[in-house]
Amino acid sequence: MGYSMSWAAVKGSTPQAVRDTLALRATGTREEIPESDITAAELPSGWYMVVSDRDGLQLTSGEVLARLSALGEVIACFVEEHVMFSSAECWRSGRRVWSVQHDAQRGIEHLTAEGELPPRFSSVRDELRAKQEAAGGHKADVDYIWDVPVVLAHEFTGWRHDHVIPGLADDAFEVLEKTSSRPPKPQSTSWWRR
Repeated sequence: MGYSMSWAAVKGSTPQAVRDTLALRATGTREEIPESDITAAELPSGWYMVVSDRDGLQLTSGEVLARLSALGEVIACFVEEHVMFSSAECWRSGRRVWSVQHDAQRGIEHLTAEGELPPRFSSVRDELRAKQEAAGGHKADVDYIWDVPVVLAHEFTGWRHDHVIPGLADDAFEVLEKTSSRPPKPQSTSWWRR
């Protein structure tokens, strides 16, 4: 089995404001890793992150990310390891600043990048492309290009779904649930509908 999740981290706002914007409430239940449908954690790096299993909250939706970015800078990441799809993007003040996406179904070396890319983008991309080439390029049994968006999101927020994060408490993730006043559901722009 592999991971299938989206997450959005906000810097410059309060956890309550993020939960209110997403029409979520805290349950008081905590867990070590984000296993429930919706969880959140305050990261040691100062970001407040909401994790959605299988992108149930549609944290990949431009409408959702635009609303969140009215609160502060947003880094969003989506990983679907079953088909080796990954994406990361940055939003500020209601607009997407940059996005990076890998879809192995379009080819193991597929990578799209748009916007005002972070300074480390080129070096991360080049390093992982070199690893891919050394492993056999498009004929390799490994997909290093998948890591490009994930590494960029990690470098901003300090969190990566498949790593131990120094300074993160053992019960850092609080289980959240939807409130009855959920705003209208935005149109899905998840990976399988693009």
